[in-house]
Amino acid sequence: MGGVEYRTGGRRYRRRRRLSTDRRGVVAVVGTLLALLVFFSLFGIFVSEYLPLWMTDNESMFTAQTQTSFAELKSSMDLQTALQGPAEFATPFTMSSQGVPVLAQPTAGILNFVPNTPGVFANVSMNPGPGGSSLFYQNFTFGTLTMSLPDRYYSPQFFEYEDDAVIQTQSATQQLMLYPPGLALNASGTSYGVTLTLVQMLGNATQAVSTGTQEVYSHFLFSQAFTSAPSSGTVSGHFVLGTHYSCAWTRFLETNFAAAGLGAHATVSPSKCVTSGIGLPENMVVTFTGLASFTLVLAEFSVNVGVGIE
Repeated sequence: MGGVEYRTGGRRYRRRRRLSTDRRGVVAVVGTLLALLVFFSLFGIFVSEYLPLWMTDNESMFTAQTQTSFAELKSSMDLQTALQGPAEFATPFTMSSQGVPVLAQPTAGILNFVPNTPGVFANVSMNPGPGGSSLFYQNFTFGTLTMSLPDRYYSPQFFEYEDDAVIQTQSATQQLMLYPPGLALNASGTSYGVTLTLVQMLGNATQAVSTGTQEVYSHFLFSQAFTSAPSSGTVSGHFVLGTHYSCAWTRFLETNFAAAGLGAHATVSPSKCVTSGIGLPENMVVTFTGLASFTLVLAEFSVNVGVGIE
């Protein structure tokens, strides 16, 4: 190594040059590395622990908003049916959850309207018919409004408005009759009356995938009641209900018939949850006997998604 020479008398002395080291620089580098290590540790905890909780809350709120939208839509259509108007209501549907800035994108929902949905129908008969006429029989094909929430952190959810009922489902057997149809069961002593309301939705098939909100417009067309209430004797009723969610319908009907004391006058087939698969249509057969009255109310609407009806 280099040095500086000194001469004293006849002797030479070599003085070693000190190394040029900067301890403060080493400390700064080590401090930076430790700070980065702490940052990445905290960031890893945030991504693995806090981010899923945050997004779970966001998607749970999204599910609650979708429930509210379906409740408002059904409530509006029931009110329009009862009052024979007003002509049109608009119901907003939130189309995506909140996200986490930079780290997680919002979860987008898929809104579908399908008029005359295959497999969703009702065959209704009553004997005697309205006004004491012979056997009354009508067949109706119904439209459906569905909302799919493909959640990534919360449980994926699916909602469907069919046959005047809103059903929420997570699987073929996890089905909930979220908002039931217009089914009124009246008892007076040993006399029983049944009123069934069915909703037909017409319009153009539409699918919406977007951010923000989409308006669903329900335009009331008409409603008509068919009532059989013979002055003597009883009336029998029969309807076959085509549905994607037989488990939800079975639980709803069995529970309500039992609560109204209609066990001897109403049967449901199948009488327990039997499903062939998610989204596959199945038939529910309901038979009434020995009723004092049976009323079928049919309400018809034109439905538009995203664009109002002139």
